[in-house]
Amino acid sequence: MENIILFSLVLFFFMWTSVTGLLSSKGVNYEVQALIGIKNSLVDPHSALNNWDAESVDPCNWAMITCSSDRFVVALGIPSQNISGTLSSSIGSLPNLQTVLLQDNNSQRC
Repeated sequence: MENIILFSLVLFFFMWTSVTGLLSSKGVNYEVQALIGIKNSLVDPHSALNNWDAESVDPCNWAMITCSSDRFVVALGIPSQNISGTLSSSIGSLPNLQTVLLQDNNSQRC
Protein backbone atom coordinates (compact mmCIF):
# COMPACT_ATOMS: atom_id res chain seq x y z
CA MET A 1 0.00 0.00 0.00
CA GLU A 2 2.85 2.38 0.82
CA ASN A 3 4.34 1.75 -2.63
CA ILE A 4 1.08 2.76 -4.31
CA ILE A 5 0.90 5.98 -2.30
CA LEU A 6 4.54 6.77 -3.02
CA PHE A 7 4.08 6.04 -6.72
CA SER A 8 0.97 8.24 -6.82
CA LEU A 9 2.81 11.13 -5.17
CA VAL A 10 5.77 10.83 -7.52
CA LEU A 11 3.45 10.67 -10.54
CA PHE A 12 1.50 13.70 -9.32
CA PHE A 13 4.71 15.68 -8.76
CA PHE A 14 6.03 14.76 -12.22
CA MET A 15 2.77 15.76 -13.91
CA TRP A 16 2.59 19.02 -11.93
CA THR A 17 6.14 20.09 -12.76
CA SER A 18 5.81 19.22 -16.45
CA VAL A 19 2.65 21.34 -16.77
CA THR A 20 3.77 24.27 -14.63
CA GLY A 21 7.03 24.58 -16.58
CA LEU A 22 5.00 25.88 -19.52
CA LEU A 23 2.99 28.34 -17.47
CA SER A 24 3.68 32.02 -16.97
CA SER A 25 3.48 33.62 -13.54
CA LYS A 26 -0.22 34.21 -14.24
CA GLY A 27 -0.80 30.50 -14.94
CA VAL A 28 -1.04 30.91 -18.71
CA ASN A 29 0.79 28.65 -21.17
CA TYR A 30 3.34 30.64 -23.22
CA GLU A 31 2.48 28.66 -26.34
CA VAL A 32 -1.23 29.44 -25.90
CA GLN A 33 -0.40 33.15 -25.61
CA ALA A 34 1.71 33.04 -28.77
CA LEU A 35 -0.91 31.15 -30.76
CA ILE A 36 -3.70 33.49 -29.65
CA GLY A 37 -1.49 36.39 -30.76
CA ILE A 38 -1.22 34.75 -34.17
CA LYS A 39 -4.97 34.10 -34.31
CA ASN A 40 -5.78 37.69 -33.36
CA SER A 41 -3.62 39.06 -36.18
CA LEU A 42 -5.39 36.99 -38.84
CA VAL A 43 -8.77 37.20 -40.55
CA ASP A 44 -10.25 33.69 -40.52
CA PRO A 45 -13.37 33.64 -42.74
CA HIS A 46 -13.85 29.86 -42.51
CA SER A 47 -13.37 29.74 -38.70
CA ALA A 48 -10.49 27.30 -39.08
CA LEU A 49 -9.07 28.52 -35.75
CA ASN A 50 -12.41 28.56 -33.97
CA ASN A 51 -11.39 26.11 -31.23
CA TRP A 52 -8.26 28.10 -30.28
CA ASP A 53 -9.14 29.17 -26.74
CA ALA A 54 -7.17 31.76 -24.77
CA GLU A 55 -8.32 30.11 -21.53
CA SER A 56 -6.86 26.74 -22.53
CA VAL A 57 -3.78 25.32 -20.84
CA ASP A 58 -2.87 22.92 -23.66
CA PRO A 59 -3.07 23.85 -27.38
CA CYS A 60 -2.20 20.34 -28.57
CA ASN A 61 -5.84 19.47 -29.27
CA TRP A 62 -6.46 22.61 -31.31
CA ALA A 63 -7.21 22.47 -35.01
CA MET A 64 -4.22 23.10 -37.28
CA ILE A 65 -1.69 22.45 -34.46
CA THR A 66 0.74 19.53 -34.22
CA CYS A 67 2.61 18.82 -31.00
CA SER A 68 5.60 16.69 -30.13
CA SER A 69 5.31 13.68 -27.84
CA ASP A 70 6.28 15.94 -24.93
CA ARG A 71 3.41 18.36 -25.76
CA PHE A 72 5.27 21.24 -27.39
CA VAL A 73 3.90 22.92 -30.51
CA VAL A 74 6.08 21.81 -33.44
CA ALA A 75 3.86 22.61 -36.44
CA LEU A 76 1.26 25.14 -37.47
CA GLY A 77 -0.60 24.19 -40.63
CA ILE A 78 -3.38 26.40 -41.97
CA PRO A 79 -3.33 25.73 -45.73
CA SER A 80 -6.11 26.77 -48.11
CA GLN A 81 -8.35 28.46 -45.54
CA ASN A 82 -8.51 31.91 -47.19
CA ILE A 83 -6.70 33.31 -44.14
CA SER A 84 -5.56 36.91 -44.52
CA GLY A 85 -3.71 39.41 -42.37
CA THR A 86 -0.20 39.69 -41.02
CA LEU A 87 1.56 36.82 -39.29
CA SER A 88 2.14 38.05 -35.75
CA SER A 89 5.65 38.34 -34.35
CA SER A 90 4.41 36.24 -31.43
CA ILE A 91 5.30 33.25 -33.61
CA GLY A 92 8.82 33.85 -32.26
CA SER A 93 7.56 32.74 -28.84
CA LEU A 94 7.18 29.16 -30.10
CA PRO A 95 10.75 27.88 -29.65
CA ASN A 96 9.95 24.31 -30.73
CA LEU A 97 8.09 25.29 -33.90
CA GLN A 98 9.63 23.53 -36.90
CA THR A 99 6.98 23.76 -39.62
CA VAL A 100 4.60 26.50 -40.73
CA LEU A 101 2.25 25.76 -43.63
CA LEU A 102 0.26 28.72 -44.89
CA GLN A 103 0.11 28.02 -48.62
CA ASP A 104 -2.92 29.12 -50.64
CA ASN A 105 -3.88 31.88 -48.21
CA ASN A 106 -3.64 35.66 -48.27
CA SER A 107 -1.33 36.17 -45.28
CA GLN A 108 1.66 38.49 -45.11
CA ARG A 109 4.80 38.23 -43.03
CA CYS A 110 5.59 41.16 -40.74
